[in-house]
Amino acid sequence: MAISNIGPIEIVPSITEHADYLHTRLRKTDMREIWLHESDPSQALHCPLQHNHKTMTALINGKPLCMFGTVKIDDTNDAIVWALGSELINKHKKSFYKASLKVVHMLQGDYKTIWNIVPYDHLETISWLQKLGFTVAEEYISLKNIPMLYFSRCNKEKSMTTVH
Repeated sequence: MAISNIGPIEIVPSITEHADYLHTRLRKTDMREIWLHESDPSQALHCPLQHNHKTMTALINGKPLCMFGTVKIDDTNDAIVWALGSELINKHKKSFYKASLKVVHMLQGDYKTIWNIVPYDHLETISWLQKLGFTVAEEYISLKNIPMLYFSRCNKEKSMTTVH
């Protein structure tokens, strides 16, 4: 049951089999981010499913390309956003970017802000995030002695103030 089709990419609700497939096929940059957060690939992909967080998978030719999701932050209207994908992303960059534009709007949903952190030297990821409408802070925090940049995206409809 597809949520959306963007060119050759099909966006579907994530299932355990997608996490099972992807956890041994993640890009090196995604593996590094998981390590920085003191997790492992299987846990990073399965945990959102076990806790019923909003999670979607991009499929290409029926194979998982990437899983995306949000984790609501208690007592706020914000969520942590994440994406973990395989090397297939590099073979389908243009289609993946178009699908990402659609997915980020779905993940934003009614959240005022979606955010996370990214290693300062993951330049391709930072460029992708900026194209998707995320703002990347110049200041950094350190995680395992690696500078990490905060990135966020506001829901313009939820952030606007009504002026009378």
